[in-house]
Amino acid sequence: MSVKVSYDDLGALSTQLKSIIDEFEHAGNRRRDLEGAVDRPYELGDLKDAAHDFEGRWDDRRKRLMDSCKGLAEHVDGVIEGFQDFDEEAGNRTGER
Repeated sequence: MSVKVSYDDLGALSTQLKSIIDEFEHAGNRRRDLEGAVDRPYELGDLKDAAHDFEGRWDDRRKRLMDSCKGLAEHVDGVIEGFQDFDEEAGNRTGER
């Protein structure tokens, strides 16, 4: 049985996950921008209230998604490190013979 691991693909996945995490971490700043941009059209606060409610609910979901992405990124990095260690160890053993 053989296992084929593409370090390039796993590295790209890790980079993409870290980019997503960074976006989630900075999303709070954009929340304030959105709420500030939504004024009170016709002196009614319904739209502003709806934007505020949406952002509040999305904050909770975004945090859960960010935590999941962090866990996945850690696992991907662990797979990369584990296979690299194995490759190095196997190469050293081959050289000993």
